[in-house]
Amino acid sequence: MDAARSSARGVSTELAGALLPSLPRSARSARSARTKKPALATQLDLAVSTPDADVARLRAQVRESTRNVPGVYLMRGAHGEVLYVGKSTQVRTRLLSYFRLPWPEHRHARLLRETARIEWEPLPSEFAALLREVRLIRAHLPRYNVRSARPLDKWWVITIAKGPAPRLRIQKASAAARSRDGAQMVGPFASRRPLQDALRVLNDALGLRDCSDRVRMHMHDVAELFEDTHPAMQRTPGCHRHETKRCLGPCVGATSAYEYRTQLSRARAVLEGRDDAPQQQLVREMAAASAALSYERAGWLRDRLTSLQELEAQLARVREALTRPSFVYAVPGRDTDDRLYLVRHGRVMAEARCRDPHAVNALQEMEQRAVQPPTGAMVEQLDELLLLESWFRGRNGETALTADTVVGALEKLAVHLRERLPLSLGELP
Repeated sequence: MDAARSSARGVSTELAGALLPSLPRSARSARSARTKKPALATQLDLAVSTPDADVARLRAQVRESTRNVPGVYLMRGAHGEVLYVGKSTQVRTRLLSYFRLPWPEHRHARLLRETARIEWEPLPSEFAALLREVRLIRAHLPRYNVRSARPLDKWWVITIAKGPAPRLRIQKASAAARSRDGAQMVGPFASRRPLQDALRVLNDALGLRDCSDRVRMHMHDVAELFEDTHPAMQRTPGCHRHETKRCLGPCVGATSAYEYRTQLSRARAVLEGRDDAPQQQLVREMAAASAALSYERAGWLRDRLTSLQELEAQLARVREALTRPSFVYAVPGRDTDDRLYLVRHGRVMAEARCRDPHAVNALQEMEQRAVQPPTGAMVEQLDELLLLESWFRGRNGETALTADTVVGALEKLAVHLRERLPLSLGELP
């Protein structure tokens, strides 16, 4: 009988909902006033209870399947997209800590409400977890990993983006690393102000644009398709730099794509340390101004030359830093999963498990191959370079496990493991 009453009550509710639009306004208002609180409670139940149930399911899965070992974890959304990548030396404890965070105040508590699946990967050491985290973030660029780029926030880079008329830009290293436009990066640099002055001089010397990306470009190549009366060919100069002949004017059709790319290649050569023509030109102009007793102009040219010289000094330091980190690093791992990492020019080129002789032999063969050093100060994976620098800077003892060769790293690892086991088998009682 109770079931029949519930069924009848459900049917009457559906009929009432169907008839509600035909009722007078006053009747609808009165009915809405009587049902306001129950309707609100139903909406809250639908909005809160279902995500809570999902969070409880995720918590149960974490408790059942994860362990307290070093590793990385990925939180995926309903469509499989990676929302967040994290690492920890104790994955189980780290993941369970997310479920104790206040909601909705904490961002990771809000992250859990968007997470449909949590994946985790055990790794043999903290270094392996750090390296894997950096590479996963670079591959997926998760939107909840904004804070993971904080180590890059204190560094600046020069980027050369793609497009019809690329320009040299100064960006935070974190923003450049998260960008998807495939721009080349030059750096890193510790200060932004010297870069601004130097790039202004370089742009003026080579005629490169420095306007916003919102400005539309109209290369002279368009004249091959249209008459000179085409609107793109009749525009007035967009800024004073073109009028004073310090910009090629790609926005007004004053240059072709080939001419602009040629000057951009010269700028890249300057940044790579292969061309000092802009500096030599400033030296000649400064000498001519001094000979003409135009000391004010000579002083202005001297300041511009100083900016380029300071940039070159910074680039020389960057180039030296990029070529320095080259070694083999032996890392003791969990459950005797010791590993070797081949580091060349600030990048981990390959790794091998020490107990796998074939992998060690392959790493030794790779070690003997010549590796092309970074071109000038161009760096593709700045996050790995900074990871290596911060790792060895904060852990002085780790340098004892580095060597120039695979054999040397294995020998140092053997010594390290013997020191960790002070009693040999013959000394055991």
